[in-house]
Amino acid sequence: VRVEMAYDRATSRFNQALPEVSSSSGGKRGGYQFVGIVNSPRDVKARKQEKVTWYARPKPADSKWSLRLVHADRDAILRDMFVNNKVDVYAEYVNTGKAVVEALPDGTQKATRQPIIEGRYTVKKRSWKNLWNFNPIHVFTDSSGMYWRERRLTPGLYTDGKVVYESAYRYTDGRAGMKPVSSLDAFLKSSTIKTDTKENLLMRLKEDSPDVVVEE
Repeated sequence: VRVEMAYDRATSRFNQALPEVSSSSGGKRGGYQFVGIVNSPRDVKARKQEKVTWYARPKPADSKWSLRLVHADRDAILRDMFVNNKVDVYAEYVNTGKAVVEALPDGTQKATRQPIIEGRYTVKKRSWKNLWNFNPIHVFTDSSGMYWRERRLTPGLYTDGKVVYESAYRYTDGRAGMKPVSSLDAFLKSSTIKTDTKENLLMRLKEDSPDVVVEE
């Protein structure tokens, strides 16, 4: 019933008598074809769109249908546009301020220091305004040297809230990596590390966005 009501509202402005136009083949052409795109529940709930968005076009003479309701595969559409260099996908990784909860053998749960990172993605149309996804800064600041070589990470120590790693780079195949150094608990208990450094590290794990992200 709701779909029919939405269809009636969308087609009311097209329900006017149209003059018949004869084609070269002798057939008749008149009326409209209507296609309803079912929008995602998230957009409908946020009141950004109606439940169904209707589109209309003059009905071709050799066409036999007048109404179609379509569930668009938006993921497939975005992938096709990305493969054909029409859009770019930008990712932003945000620290939620929450920590991973680990289940213990006795059935209890324990909060770890590993932060929960949330990925937020946006799609933008590729154009001259964003330099067709070309960044001239990387040409002069990227130390990889070749397009097939991965960018080198800033030398130093990194942690995921559980293990402390040291950045490494294999020059033979141009790959960046991480070499485990110690656990974070052992790192925090070390007497050679300053207290200010430890406090700054714990604060960054709770608030700051990650420096390096590896998506699985």
